Amino acid sequence: SYQKHIRCIPKQRMETKLPEGSEPKHESVSPPRRFIYTSEDMVQFRKSPAKRDLLSFVSALGKSTIGASYTYDPSSPLQGLSPGMAALYGSLDVIAAEWLQDLPPDENARARFGNPVFKKWHARITSRSYEIIQTMMDCHVKYVVEGDGSTSGVWDLEISGTCADAGREAARKEDENHSDDETGGKSTSMPTPMKQEKVILELQSYLLHSFGHEIRLDFGTGHECSFFVFLFALCKIGIFGNPPTADMLAPVALSITDKYLQVCRGIQTDYMLEPAGSHGVWGLDDYHCIPFYIGACQMQNRVYEDRGYTPLSINNDQLLNSSEGGAMMYFQCIKYIKNLKKGAPFFESSPMLDDISRLGSWGKVSGGLLRLYEGEVLDKKPVVQHFFFGDIFRASWTASKEPTAPPTRTFVDAHGVTAVAPWATQGAESSQSIPHTKAPWAK
Repeated sequence: SYQKHIRCIPKQRMETKLPEGSEPKHESVSPPRRFIYTSEDMVQFRKSPAKRDLLSFVSALGKSTIGASYTYDPSSPLQGLSPGMAALYGSLDVIAAEWLQDLPPDENARARFGNPVFKKWHARITSRSYEIIQTMMDCHVKYVVEGDGSTSGVWDLEISGTCADAGREAARKEDENHSDDETGGKSTSMPTPMKQEKVILELQSYLLHSFGHEIRLDFGTGHECSFFVFLFALCKIGIFGNPPTADMLAPVALSITDKYLQVCRGIQTDYMLEPAGSHGVWGLDDYHCIPFYIGACQMQNRVYEDRGYTPLSINNDQLLNSSEGGAMMYFQCIKYIKNLKKGAPFFESSPMLDDISRLGSWGKVSGGLLRLYEGEVLDKKPVVQHFFFGDIFRASWTASKEPTAPPTRTFVDAHGVTAVAPWATQGAESSQSIPHTKAPWAK
């Protein structure tokens, strides 16, 4: 049962509150920060409640699709989504459909990886993320907290449509008063209570790290992880529904993840983002891991079991390209890889996925993929060292060092002193004291 794997079920209605005892005690609001720098920090993370809860949450998302009565229909993506999650879906929909058209890649860029226009795309998500999250919170408060507080998981599609439209407008809204610092843009239309402000800033930090790195121009499973930390935090504060049942989790696992994938695949291909830490053909995918796990769980739902699909069905290209296959996340992940790596047999371009297809059941596939996610993502320091922690997704240990501020000037050493090359010193005396090196033949 998915209930055994989830630890984010609130015991009472969470009116966009922080966990007990974590309210700010002063006026300042600080964004989340890194806590993993050294191998000692990594040891602490591996045994921490943060890792345990995130893994349990991802496991619960997948397992919810097995027993839920909900069936994903791409033609009705808002079905089953709470008002807040419907708002998020609307924002992702606009990001996927419109932002790449507004910010097309620079065709004259000569870099093998990383189109420089991605920096503008990322600046846009930075400036509009506050409004996107604020809209989610507003929909949750209006229709759940102040509304009937439905816990049945049966949400009014008219309300969901209204919230999705509000999310779309938030993704289109240009905030003239936004700041370009690391906390992103902030709506100034009305004052925000301090407690809610702290929640939004923490959610914003996780969302901003979900779409690749704007400086390195890369994308990896760590960025995907950040999006699921974002979803985990939303679950913790009750945005999915309270308590989150299988029928509330399954629409998030399938509909929201599918739309997130559309956004990611758009920026990955159009902006040619470099795979961060890719295993090449010996990995699942250059950028993603969790959708394969969720998709393998989905195939264990009775609806699909009765149709006789097995892991070997990935070789049925007619099924992958059909409208029926479009509703199955695992098959869509395979289809994307096959389209991306045309010209090579699947067993050569993706030997690991080809081996997985020979497992005897979808249960073995999903179990193996979850272990792979823990071992190759959550237990790898190069991936999780970039995680941010706040009050909802909390680090239970003291970091080995404080985060260092990025330099505001170039050529500055660790002590803030401007570095000067030895030959650039002023005065003849100092320049004469530097020994000159001559080539052996320069006598």
